[in-house]
Amino acid sequence: MAIDTQTNGAEPNKEVEAAPGYGDGRGYWNKRYRSDPSPFEWLESFAELESLIKEATSGRLDASILHMGCGNSLLPEAMYDHGYKDITNIDNAEVCVQQMAARNKDMRPELKWLEMDATSTGLSESSFDTVIDKSVLDTFACGDNASEVINKYLLEVQRILRPRGTFLCVSYGVPNTRTEYFKGKGLNFAIKQVPIPVKIPGGSVHYAYLLRKGVTARPCA
Repeated sequence: MAIDTQTNGAEPNKEVEAAPGYGDGRGYWNKRYRSDPSPFEWLESFAELESLIKEATSGRLDASILHMGCGNSLLPEAMYDHGYKDITNIDNAEVCVQQMAARNKDMRPELKWLEMDATSTGLSESSFDTVIDKSVLDTFACGDNASEVINKYLLEVQRILRPRGTFLCVSYGVPNTRTEYFKGKGLNFAIKQVPIPVKIPGGSVHYAYLLRKGVTARPCA
């Protein structure tokens, strides 16, 4: 169950001001998805992330991809339609997982939807080329024991990535806070920060991080 899959889109860069209820776990999200099943895109869409996804997958449409805390984002659908067919989507909210599986059953039968905990997936070690996170880490940062939970989460990401696999993390979090998490205990990532242009004047600033497994960590580019 991918705990607290997203953070508050209305308050970028203000982790302590996350909307009430977001940290309440699976119950909050199941209620939300049940009352409003319409897809909602957190942070960025495929159009904004296409070049980053291409880099994270080394340009391979056949890359094995894990989408953490998928929610009802349209990202996996857009990726599938672009040619990425091996995408596993996980979330802790079973209502959302069921809705998205039903939505894509006929048009995108190869997409996989699983109810799982992002910090302890139970997935096989070294089983994915790429892991994608859009604001999952942000929500962990708003919760209790954030540093410990985030380190556990990143260790799980590292475990399930194949050697030299890539973790694409899209976040509200400013570089000085996020890179400290990425250098946590037991982690071995090379870290590259990639700017995401602001779409409209005065719009929210988002950050992208590409973390490659099994390379001696270095400062952000």
